[in-house]
Amino acid sequence: MSNSAISGNVQGLASATSPGLVGTGAQSFAGVKTFQDGLVPPSSMMFRNRIINGGFDIWQRGTSQTSDGYGSDDRWLNSNVGSTKTASRQTFTLGQTDVPGNPKYWARTVVTSVAGANNYCHKRQAVEGVTTLAGQVVTLSFWAKADAAKNIAVEFKQAFGTGGTPSADVNAASVTTVGLTASWVRYTVTATLPSITGKTLGTNNDDSLQIVFWFDAGSSFNSRTNSLGQQSGTFDVANVQLEVGSFATPFELRPIGMELPLCQRYYWQTNINGRNNCNFFVPFLNNASTQVNRGRLPYPVQMRAIPAFTYTLVYGDGAYASSTLTANNGYQNPIRTESIDLETSATIWNTSGNAGTVNYAIFLNAEL
Repeated sequence: MSNSAISGNVQGLASATSPGLVGTGAQSFAGVKTFQDGLVPPSSMMFRNRIINGGFDIWQRGTSQTSDGYGSDDRWLNSNVGSTKTASRQTFTLGQTDVPGNPKYWARTVVTSVAGANNYCHKRQAVEGVTTLAGQVVTLSFWAKADAAKNIAVEFKQAFGTGGTPSADVNAASVTTVGLTASWVRYTVTATLPSITGKTLGTNNDDSLQIVFWFDAGSSFNSRTNSLGQQSGTFDVANVQLEVGSFATPFELRPIGMELPLCQRYYWQTNINGRNNCNFFVPFLNNASTQVNRGRLPYPVQMRAIPAFTYTLVYGDGAYASSTLTANNGYQNPIRTESIDLETSATIWNTSGNAGTVNYAIFLNAEL
C-alpha cells in the first residue's frame, strides 16, 4: 500500500487495495491514528459528508445576494437582521495550492455590522432530519479565512420542526469559537450531539440539524455564539464537511452530476436566460382572443415536500399581448413532489395576428 499508512495500536482485520481505500472485515482502531493520502475508514466512504453543496459548486439562484434568506449558493441560507451583508461566489485561481483538491469556488460574506442587541449575520445549512447524527460524536471541518484576524462562532442546532406540538429547538447544542486568520486554514470542530430520546417532532416534516457560521452577533445571541459580539469584515468559507466520528477525513469530492440533484430536492428552477434557453414555453394560435393551454412539467428529482411555486414571464412573441400562469389541472393537487400541472391563459392582440409563444421561468422551493 504505497504512500498510505495507519499508525498506532491497530486491531482487527483491515485490507487496502490502493491509496484512499480500506477494505474488508471488522476494524477496531485504538490509540493514535494517522491517516495519510486520503485514507478513510470503510464505513465512511461514499456520502460520508452530510453537507450538501459543501464545495459551493451549485448556485442555481444567482452568484450573489444582499437579501436575507436563500438567494445564492444552494442549500445555504445567508441570513442577516439589522446588519447588512453581501454573500457572493468567488473563484479560486487555477492551480492554487492553499486549499487542496483544486476546488473551483468558495463562498464569501462581506458584513457591515450595525449595532443592536438583536442584529446579526450568519450562514447556515439545515440538514434534513433532526435524527441526523443525534446522540453521536461528529466532526465538522472547513477551510476559512477573513480579511484580518477575527473570531467566528460555529453552532450546532437541533430543530424539531413545525406543526402540531413539537419539542422546543435545542439552540447551542454545541458552540465553538474559531479564530480565523488572513490565510486559508482548515479548521475542525468535534462535538457530541444531544440525544433526541423523549422528543417530539413537528407534523410538517421540516425538522433538521442546523450548522450555523456566525459572523456578527448582537448580545441577544451571546448564549448561541459564546458572546462573539458584533464586527464588520470579510469572511471566506470553502469545502465544508460534516461527518460521524471524532476526526476529519479528506473533503469528499462528489461529481456535479450527483451534487446538483441533491440540491434540486430542495430547490429547482428552469433556465431563465432568455427565449431560446427557457425550459417552459407554451405555443398559441391566432384564432382566438384568449387561449388557454395546460401542460405537465416533471421535476428532475422528487422534491423534499410539495414546493412553493412562482414564475416569471421571460418572453412573449407573435400576436401575444399578455398572459397568466397558474398551477391548475382542472381537478385537484396540481402541485406534487414529482411534477406540476400548469395552465396558461394568453391574450392575443387580434384574431388575424401571427401565432407565437410565451416563455416562462418556473421556480420551485422546498427548502427547510
